[in-house]
Amino acid sequence: MGDDDEVPRFDPNGTRYDSSSYAGRLRNILSAINPATLLLSDAEVAASQARLRAFRENGNALPLGVTDADMWTAQQQVAAVIHPATGEPISPTIGRMSAFIFPNCITAAGMLMHGPTSVGAGVFWQWVNQSYNCANNYANRSSADVDMTALAQSYGLAVGAACSIALGAGAVVKRVPALRNAGLLVPYVATVVAGGSNVAFTRINEMTDGIAVYDGDGDELGVSVAAGRAAVFNTVLTRSAFLPVFPLLFPPMIVSAAKKAKWIRAGTPAAVMFEVCTIVLFMGIGLPAALALQPQKMNLNVADLEEQFQGVDPKTGLQRTIVFANKGL
Repeated sequence: MGDDDEVPRFDPNGTRYDSSSYAGRLRNILSAINPATLLLSDAEVAASQARLRAFRENGNALPLGVTDADMWTAQQQVAAVIHPATGEPISPTIGRMSAFIFPNCITAAGMLMHGPTSVGAGVFWQWVNQSYNCANNYANRSSADVDMTALAQSYGLAVGAACSIALGAGAVVKRVPALRNAGLLVPYVATVVAGGSNVAFTRINEMTDGIAVYDGDGDELGVSVAAGRAAVFNTVLTRSAFLPVFPLLFPPMIVSAAKKAKWIRAGTPAAVMFEVCTIVLFMGIGLPAALALQPQKMNLNVADLEEQFQGVDPKTGLQRTIVFANKGL
């Protein structure tokens, strides 16, 4: 955005760009996952938190000398670093969405260069990839409290299931050559099931214990298991089902075209690096495109939730119809 008069009035419960449209959600996501936020110092984040606190304490009015653009920037910085449910810095740092591309560069290169050399190497890189996915899913969960013993068990289940599915799919294709005619369908299904299993196991406590539900003012109304299941399901839908389309579909076509045009020679280090860079590029495109499919702040119809969230809203005296919850990323 350019001039200050183009900047919408700051709303602490809203987003800078219209979340009801895909284009608006995409712009919000691009701001939230900007890798530059990894360089923010503790002092800068604390200053942004103080600015947001001053806004609330000032009766939701701009502090002296602060513009709406300043407030949106503060909100963006806090959202990129501070977990919305815990109020603490998102940890581990490598699990933040703003860091997503960097570990994937390493795993993509490892899988392409080292993975095919042996079964052990293939298992190792699947373990690295799924371990990172667990860290990412944990860091971007929608709940606050986590039982570390249960998390360790979920990690084992997630990595074991995902690695078994990913490697098993490859073994099945080798034994049943007819499946090769399915093209990318088999690796796509394997990736979706593996990724979905990882999300589900890592965030299983949200489906069993629930997540916090809020009213339009951001006041907590209680904990909902139905909302927790919706959060995990929607994350699987966007992250596990839609995102893989980009790195699985486009890079093979581009690499194949480059080989036919004799820009690269198969089996050379240059060819491997070209493929890695292409995969990472389309992951970078696919991530915001996938995350923007649905708003992070879920609008939930109370009819789909537990009875405690239904009935009259004591604040307004009207029948409550919609509540909100953090979906996670």
